[in-house]
Amino acid sequence: MKRTKWILCAVALVVVALPFFACGGKEKQQASGSGQLRFGYGLNDMSHEWYQNIAKGARARAAELGIDITIQDAAMDAGKQVSQLENMLTQGVDVLIITPVDVKALPNVVAEANKAGIPVVTESNVVPNTKTYVGIDNKTGGRRAGLWLAEYAKANNIDPKILIVGLPAFEDCRLRVEGFKEGMNEAGLKYTILQEVDGQGAKEISLRVSQDAITAHHDINVIFGINDNSTTGGMAAYKEAGLDESKLTAIGFGFEGVVGREALLSGGPYKAAVAMFPDYMGVSVVDAAMKAYKNEPLPANYESGTVVITQENFSQFYTKQGNDYVTNFEAIRALMNK
Repeated sequence: MKRTKWILCAVALVVVALPFFACGGKEKQQASGSGQLRFGYGLNDMSHEWYQNIAKGARARAAELGIDITIQDAAMDAGKQVSQLENMLTQGVDVLIITPVDVKALPNVVAEANKAGIPVVTESNVVPNTKTYVGIDNKTGGRRAGLWLAEYAKANNIDPKILIVGLPAFEDCRLRVEGFKEGMNEAGLKYTILQEVDGQGAKEISLRVSQDAITAHHDINVIFGINDNSTTGGMAAYKEAGLDESKLTAIGFGFEGVVGREALLSGGPYKAAVAMFPDYMGVSVVDAAMKAYKNEPLPANYESGTVVITQENFSQFYTKQGNDYVTNFEAIRALMNK
């Protein structure tokens, strides 16, 4: 009889224990008492204000949703990023988020994540075999800048002689320039592109290559840059050349934070920018990652919202609080729902 009771007790213990040992990682996590989702985010270069603001938005949204998010900076080192991402997978994150240093370096990491059942979401860059990429349609953004310039040029009787400060190594930047040209053509604007230079997205390099272009073409009166540093670098070169800044129209892309905001609000040549709202991009990255975790349908491009910002509509999207400005997320959501 005692032997029978002992066997029944042993069976009962096994039955009770089965839910804890027979299930996957998430059940194990909940059994351990944490129950908190963990997202790993590998960023490419936190030295840029753009990515600092994305990280800020991602952390805020993760905290709001009760998610533990780890963000690591690869400092533009592709090998370092791969190592960081592999460590996140080893640590058992629930979703992997990547802003790539080099897309070509990521296939093995993505394959490893997929094999482990960990969804992968990227920011601004398409990476094969991932759930989605979060970002704007760069070509559409460039087209909006071109349409804006066409309207502004016609209203102010400007014959555009254009310097483009690009970054042709990156497809998203090439698409911005292509869209810009398409927008001007669509609007029937008569214009001349005097030169296209590679500013590599950095202000000092943009300044240097723009100086050479402006020396060769003193009649440049429009500068289009693929980010704030490119545009403001070109503007600095124009000013250093001693040209009349009142005759210059500068258009930026990104509107990443303080640099673009101060340039726009100063009342100088910087007249418009294709705003990408990096802090809201960070929110969108986390929201897309949550959908991926829940295995909800996702589009190939999870759009994060964009609009051409000018002094006239700035206050619709930004509110001053003390010495800083806060992005109006509801205005962006309304923009996306139009």
